[in-house]
Amino acid sequence: MKPHLVFLSFLFLVLFAIESSSQDKISYSGTVTSMRVPLNKVKVIALNTGESTVTDSLGHFKVNGLKKDILEVSAAGFEQKKVKVGKQDIIAISLLFKNNPSNMKDAVENGHISEKVLSDAISLTQTKKGKDYSTYQSIYELISSEIYNVTVEGTIIYNKKNVSLTSEPRVLCVVDGKVVRDISFVVPANVKSIEFIDDVGMTMWGVQGANGVLSITLK
Repeated sequence: MKPHLVFLSFLFLVLFAIESSSQDKISYSGTVTSMRVPLNKVKVIALNTGESTVTDSLGHFKVNGLKKDILEVSAAGFEQKKVKVGKQDIIAISLLFKNNPSNMKDAVENGHISEKVLSDAISLTQTKKGKDYSTYQSIYELISSEIYNVTVEGTIIYNKKNVSLTSEPRVLCVVDGKVVRDISFVVPANVKSIEFIDDVGMTMWGVQGANGVLSITLK
């Protein structure tokens, strides 16, 4: 066979392979959320093509993959997830968030979600599920693990952000609507809900609630 015919045959095979490969590709699109809240800047990789993208502020993404591809979805502070896709070209993906200070910091600092939105989503999820706090040894251990924007030193609770300029950042504790100085009597297993209030809601407590209010409701 003449050299030019060999070259043309090779070129035809290359073009055919490229064309076949492009025809096999599927554009997958979808939304990534956690606790029903859209996540921003989440990395989505189609493992069979290696193509990747990140979600926008509404959690939307679009990436090219192959039929029956696997999408690897990852975001700092959230559990990584692999999703096997079939014939569908629109995918809804929900990432698991385990509530602890480290995950909270990673999720917020990497721009996946704002601190307030994440805090509100966690509170709403806990309220719906009726969270079990019986695994904690004391109310102070519970607060240290569950309330990310306060610091516990012994039996004293401080707001990480010093809201009041005229006093120490000590948080006001309220149990079943009553102001208490000492909450060591509270048994974690008896806690129905716990909430830290450091916005306009704290104004109802006057000056004593200037550095935030830790509201505990018992079962």
